[in-house]
Amino acid sequence: MKTHKPKALVLGADGFIGSNLIKSLLKDKKYSVRGFDLFKDGQSRNLEDVSNDIEIFAGNFLNREDIRNALIDVDYVFHFISLTTPGSSYNDPLMDVDTNIRGTIALLDECADAKVKKIIFPSSGGSIYGNNGKEFLDENDSTNPISPYAISKLTIEKYLEYYRVHRGLNYLILRYANPYGAGQNVVGSQGIIPIFLNLVMHGKPITIFGDGENVRDYIYIDDAIEITKRIFDKTTEHRVYNLGSGKGASINDVIDIIKEVTGKKIETNNELERSADVKRVVLNIDRIANEIGDLSTVNLREGIEKTWRWLSNIR
Repeated sequence: MKTHKPKALVLGADGFIGSNLIKSLLKDKKYSVRGFDLFKDGQSRNLEDVSNDIEIFAGNFLNREDIRNALIDVDYVFHFISLTTPGSSYNDPLMDVDTNIRGTIALLDECADAKVKKIIFPSSGGSIYGNNGKEFLDENDSTNPISPYAISKLTIEKYLEYYRVHRGLNYLILRYANPYGAGQNVVGSQGIIPIFLNLVMHGKPITIFGDGENVRDYIYIDDAIEITKRIFDKTTEHRVYNLGSGKGASINDVIDIIKEVTGKKIETNNELERSADVKRVVLNIDRIANEIGDLSTVNLREGIEKTWRWLSNIR
């Protein structure tokens, strides 16, 4: 007798995290998967190799009817759509409100109507704590977002709790550090490791904002996805977790590793520090480690090596 698999809807299916999550879920064979994205011109950038194994749903996140139709018969929703970055949100805060916040509130309303069992939301451990001053940040530490992007992430966390209390919608909030790795966009303003590697590959200078001593927590994409799946399968009640490596590296540290890995001379340009840049964010990951056990992750050098090999193979 054929058993019914629960259905997972991944919003932002063609993006970096969403596409990696879909491929990993398919390997596990626990869920049937529906992928939602704009899929401009009907084409997928990251899902060509699995397009026959999932339901492809081309739609606009800001079109409520598209969301309502995508939620039909769905058990779980992974909300990996974000229409801004920290940099772009700083230039246009209203766009962040009109897209990420308003769009997500409409999504939560539709999820509650559709009786979705749980929504998984990737918050930003790399930005919502702000300049807290602590060496390691845990989930109970005060939040002090300093960019519209971070403010919107924290606002959505609050709305998730609102919809749990008033509409019975269960949630899982994952405060991601800085996922990076193969398949990530190599241009733009988010994801410095592949962006830097691409610049080095083409002999172009790297721009550093400030003195390069800002510290971040980086986690390789395969580890981020594996931990996401494990904590999703483990938890039944609403929870908030930091998800990172628990280790910090400065921008200068990253550049030094890139020099060693690529063997190339790197030219850097220093510009004024941006007001939206946080000085130090390294996540305390004890809560999630206590829930799922071993969190052995790819170290930063190995992750940069993997990303460099990928980039070399596609160029």
